[in-house]
Amino acid sequence: WFLEQVVALKEKGIPYNEIAAKLGVKPQYLNSIKNTDRGASEKLALKLCNAFGINHNDLLRRLQTKGKQDATLPQKKSSPIEVPSRGRIPLSDASYISRTAKKDLNIDTFQGQAREWIDTGDLFPGATSAIRHYGDSMPEYPSGCILILKRIVDSRLIIWGRNYYVETTEIGITKRLQDGGENYIIGYSSNLETYPDGRLIHEPVKIPKDSIHHIHLIIGYVTKEFSNEAIPIVRHTM
Repeated sequence: WFLEQVVALKEKGIPYNEIAAKLGVKPQYLNSIKNTDRGASEKLALKLCNAFGINHNDLLRRLQTKGKQDATLPQKKSSPIEVPSRGRIPLSDASYISRTAKKDLNIDTFQGQAREWIDTGDLFPGATSAIRHYGDSMPEYPSGCILILKRIVDSRLIIWGRNYYVETTEIGITKRLQDGGENYIIGYSSNLETYPDGRLIHEPVKIPKDSIHHIHLIIGYVTKEFSNEAIPIVRHTM
């Protein structure tokens, strides 16, 4: 109905820019209504009637009819999946990933089920996801910070001695990785604190390769210093 009235006004010789100006919008906005399925709001349609003296009885009848049709249609419940924009990556707790690892979680599934996102802008090119990190086994990452991850597709390209987040069938592990032979990868903690008898509190973890679902390189982390301030981005030293 709205577009029909706009076309009729143009046929009467009223410029497109004048129509937009009287509606208080830019011509590009009218074009977006014309070229997409967004449609005009009821408020904008009524404004068009008032601005150009259009009889709005037909509009009211259409709105009433549409309301009745909508009331009779079954309501489909669905959870919209937000499409990430450039620089936005899905954010989750490590516990969420460990619970879903048994389902062979992939990046597409992770993005579709993510409840939160983090916008890294251009600071972490190649980042594919992020997790909240807890604990003190890797003191270079403050407990509660957000780790920025890059999914490793080819495990042959793992750089030993670098920090990774490893998804296994049971838990998620943040460690410094070393080659453990044909069947294992060894995960070391950077926290070398010991018990009184000299034994490491955070001993190396022997990770069976057949229990690993995905490996992510940690390319940085973010922390929030104050609840009402912007989140500063902290790059991980390469």
